[in-house]
Amino acid sequence: MANNFKKKINDKLLKPLLDFLKQGMTPTGLALSVSLGFILGLFPVVGTTTVLCLLIALIFKLNVAAVQLINYIVYPLQLLLIIPLINLGSKILNVNPIPYTISELVDLVKNDFLLALKQLWLAHLMGIFAWLIIIIPLGVTLYFSLRIVFQKMAKA
Repeated sequence: MANNFKKKINDKLLKPLLDFLKQGMTPTGLALSVSLGFILGLFPVVGTTTVLCLLIALIFKLNVAAVQLINYIVYPLQLLLIIPLINLGSKILNVNPIPYTISELVDLVKNDFLLALKQLWLAHLMGIFAWLIIIIPLGVTLYFSLRIVFQKMAKA
């Protein structure tokens, strides 16, 4: 099972990244593409990251495929982090918690759809606020770390 996981990581992530380097992409460009794909892929609003990554890749003239590859790979992590980011944003902003459990949200949508939209919008804003605080140090650390890794991969 562990070998199967390693093979999938190699086939789905490492090999495509190495292929980008072999096709002429610079280690710096790949590090920036991967870093931005990762942090933008964690944006706490489901359904927005593909367009967000595409726009950023086009604006900064990055490899769209590399950015989107990482965006798609981090999708499960995005789903796992939405509630913690909302909670962190709520704590930082000292806002009363909004009901986050699935059953509470389902009941709210059934009983008062407009109130549910309002509360979900506020929840997303709290999550975005926390995300904005986290992405800068995360993105910088990831970029400089990956630049070193990709420089070594390019030489190998």
